[in-house]
Amino acid sequence: MKFLAMSRRLPGVIDAQVMAQTEAEALAVFKRMQSGAFDQIHFSRDWKGAVLFVHAASREAALAILAELPMVRKRRITFDLYELAPFDHYQRLFKDQYRAPT
Repeated sequence: MKFLAMSRRLPGVIDAQVMAQTEAEALAVFKRMQSGAFDQIHFSRDWKGAVLFVHAASREAALAILAELPMVRKRRITFDLYELAPFDHYQRLFKDQYRAPT
Protein backbone atom coordinates (compact mmCIF):
# COMPACT_ATOMS: atom_id res chain seq x y z
CA MET A 1 0.00 0.00 0.00
CA LYS A 2 1.08 3.57 -0.55
CA PHE A 3 0.54 6.40 1.92
CA LEU A 4 1.02 10.14 1.89
CA ALA A 5 2.55 11.30 5.18
CA MET A 6 2.53 15.01 6.01
CA SER A 7 4.59 16.10 8.98
CA ARG A 8 3.59 18.74 11.46
CA ARG A 9 5.28 20.08 14.53
CA LEU A 10 3.86 19.26 17.89
CA PRO A 11 2.65 22.26 19.89
CA GLY A 12 5.39 24.25 21.58
CA VAL A 13 8.26 22.87 19.48
CA ILE A 14 10.65 25.62 18.38
CA ASP A 15 13.10 25.83 15.48
CA ALA A 16 16.15 25.11 17.68
CA GLN A 17 14.63 21.79 18.83
CA VAL A 18 14.01 20.75 15.24
CA MET A 19 17.44 21.88 14.05
CA ALA A 20 19.11 19.75 16.73
CA GLN A 21 17.60 16.64 15.09
CA THR A 22 18.05 17.41 11.39
CA GLU A 23 21.16 15.30 10.81
CA ALA A 24 19.79 12.25 12.60
CA GLU A 25 16.47 12.68 10.81
CA ALA A 26 18.10 12.97 7.38
CA LEU A 27 20.11 9.80 7.98
CA ALA A 28 17.04 7.89 9.16
CA VAL A 29 15.02 9.02 6.14
CA PHE A 30 17.88 8.12 3.79
CA LYS A 31 18.07 4.60 5.27
CA ARG A 32 14.34 4.14 4.78
CA MET A 33 14.59 5.39 1.22
CA GLN A 34 17.33 2.82 0.60
CA SER A 35 15.12 0.06 2.02
CA GLY A 36 12.17 1.09 -0.16
CA ALA A 37 9.92 2.24 2.70
CA PHE A 38 10.00 5.81 1.35
CA ASP A 39 10.23 6.60 -2.34
CA GLN A 40 9.89 10.38 -2.28
CA ILE A 41 10.32 13.15 0.24
CA HIS A 42 9.57 16.81 -0.28
CA PHE A 43 9.57 19.94 1.84
CA SER A 44 6.64 22.27 1.72
CA ARG A 45 7.14 25.92 0.92
CA ASP A 46 3.72 26.67 2.41
CA TRP A 47 4.37 25.42 5.93
CA LYS A 48 7.26 24.04 7.99
CA GLY A 49 6.96 20.39 7.18
CA ALA A 50 7.82 17.46 4.96
CA VAL A 51 5.74 15.26 2.69
CA LEU A 52 6.73 11.62 2.30
CA PHE A 53 5.41 8.76 0.21
CA VAL A 54 5.46 5.65 2.39
CA HIS A 55 5.20 2.04 1.19
CA ALA A 56 3.90 -0.39 3.81
CA ALA A 57 1.68 -3.45 4.08
CA SER A 58 -0.87 -1.62 6.24
CA ARG A 59 -1.65 1.68 7.96
CA GLU A 60 -0.25 0.23 11.20
CA ALA A 61 2.99 -0.73 9.46
CA ALA A 62 3.30 2.77 7.93
CA LEU A 63 2.75 4.36 11.35
CA ALA A 64 5.40 2.06 12.83
CA ILE A 65 7.92 3.12 10.17
CA LEU A 66 7.23 6.79 10.86
CA ALA A 67 7.43 6.21 14.63
CA GLU A 68 11.07 5.13 14.22
CA LEU A 69 12.12 8.56 12.94
CA PRO A 70 14.19 10.57 15.45
CA MET A 71 11.96 13.64 15.40
CA VAL A 72 8.91 11.50 16.11
CA ARG A 73 10.71 9.64 18.91
CA LYS A 74 11.85 12.97 20.42
CA ARG A 75 8.26 14.28 20.15
CA ARG A 76 9.16 17.14 17.80
CA ILE A 77 6.81 16.15 14.97
CA THR A 78 3.97 13.84 14.14
CA PHE A 79 2.47 12.80 10.80
CA ASP A 80 -0.95 12.96 9.25
CA LEU A 81 -1.24 9.78 7.19
CA TYR A 82 -3.44 9.27 4.13
CA GLU A 83 -3.85 6.00 2.26
CA LEU A 84 -3.52 6.43 -1.50
CA ALA A 85 -5.22 4.38 -4.19
CA PRO A 86 -4.73 4.35 -7.95
CA PHE A 87 -6.74 6.95 -9.81
CA ASP A 88 -9.35 4.91 -11.62
CA HIS A 89 -11.62 7.63 -12.95
CA TYR A 90 -10.17 7.29 -16.43
CA GLN A 91 -12.55 4.39 -16.91
CA ARG A 92 -15.24 7.01 -17.50
CA LEU A 93 -13.54 7.94 -20.74
CA PHE A 94 -14.27 4.51 -22.10
CA LYS A 95 -17.96 4.37 -21.27
CA ASP A 96 -20.36 5.49 -23.97
CA GLN A 97 -22.24 7.93 -21.74
CA TYR A 98 -19.02 9.89 -21.11
CA ARG A 99 -17.81 10.09 -24.70
CA ALA A 100 -18.14 13.33 -26.56
CA PRO A 101 -20.36 13.17 -29.64
CA THR A 102 -18.43 12.85 -32.92
